[in-house]
Amino acid sequence: MNARITGPAARNPTTRATHARRVCGSLAVALAALAGAHGAARAQALPLTATAQLLAGIDPGGTNPAIAQITASEAWQQHRKSARAGGRQLRNRLEAINRWQAAHVPQQTQGRPLLYPFSGPDFINAYALFPAADTYVFFSLEPVGEVPDLASMDTQRQAELFGDLRTALNDLVALNFFITPNMKERLQTDALQGTVPVLLAMMGLLDLQVDKVEPYDPWPDRTALYTSAAGKAAPHPALLEQGVRIAFTNPHTHRHQELVYLSMDVSDHALKYYPDFLPWLGTFPQPSVLLKSASYLLHGEHFRKLRKDILADASIIVQDDTGLPYKSVVDGGFTIRLFGQYERPVKLFEGRYQSDLDDAYAKAGDTGKLPFPFGYNWRKEGKSGLLLAMRAPAAN
Repeated sequence: MNARITGPAARNPTTRATHARRVCGSLAVALAALAGAHGAARAQALPLTATAQLLAGIDPGGTNPAIAQITASEAWQQHRKSARAGGRQLRNRLEAINRWQAAHVPQQTQGRPLLYPFSGPDFINAYALFPAADTYVFFSLEPVGEVPDLASMDTQRQAELFGDLRTALNDLVALNFFITPNMKERLQTDALQGTVPVLLAMMGLLDLQVDKVEPYDPWPDRTALYTSAAGKAAPHPALLEQGVRIAFTNPHTHRHQELVYLSMDVSDHALKYYPDFLPWLGTFPQPSVLLKSASYLLHGEHFRKLRKDILADASIIVQDDTGLPYKSVVDGGFTIRLFGQYERPVKLFEGRYQSDLDDAYAKAGDTGKLPFPFGYNWRKEGKSGLLLAMRAPAAN
């Protein structure tokens, strides 16, 4: 907030003392305004990494008075206490995922981009399975939001934000996936808006250094058109695309990485408003693809364009049964390995049973137990299944 400094009143004092009091009063106002301006600057300058750690319930330490004030508050102390239990559960799960990926995900995926359709803010699983991607490309319906300015919030607002954040993360901690209807409600509260705070909290938990958070729009001309008076009167998308780019560094490997998140509808119907989307995806060549808890969207007729694009371009796919239909992956020429076991879809999606995938598991024999929950059958311990598909080498 910019401070406005008002100069002394016009000079027609009645006495020297009155004039002196006016001058002193004006100086006091000026100094107070300057102090307020510097205080606002300090609040705005709260480091992004520290913000991520505070959101994760981790004390950044250091001598920054704004950070010390936040960590001393009852709201944050409660947040840290609550976050510790969930953090331990997540870390144990991440260790299991890291061991699995180190043993089974090919090393050539390092440096390749990762595409995560229908991701929501699930950065934890993406980074655990593909920790060495240069670029993570997420897209789903959830809104973008912004970096919360913790230093400028009063304690009540901080308490609301931390509480809403824990609620938003509950499904991921308990189930290892986000529930879309819950996300619609939990990422649009008075205190918590969008995916950015959740993504930052995950980066804080993973001990990553957050370097930059900035708006990102691959198609600014279309955005300008759809937000203009003429564009609003003409056919336009129900959900206007919005994006964010987060640059971050792994301090242990010194690898510079970035996450691009787009809030948009990628169904065939909606893509007519964004015909550049699939060509834009093509600028991330031979990507790794993660499909997890994806509501079987790619099984139906509403996402044929995206399904075709993934099958044509992906170099490796990690998915549960809710991702691409098993038959389409087989027909796509991929070499497939199965892990865990196949369970019939949960009741909500019981019509998406895949007999050919069930047969493939039966023929594969002992595929071992997947050592972490993956997909909708999390309630049955050891019942998760995972499909690892790799692009077969081109014939000479």
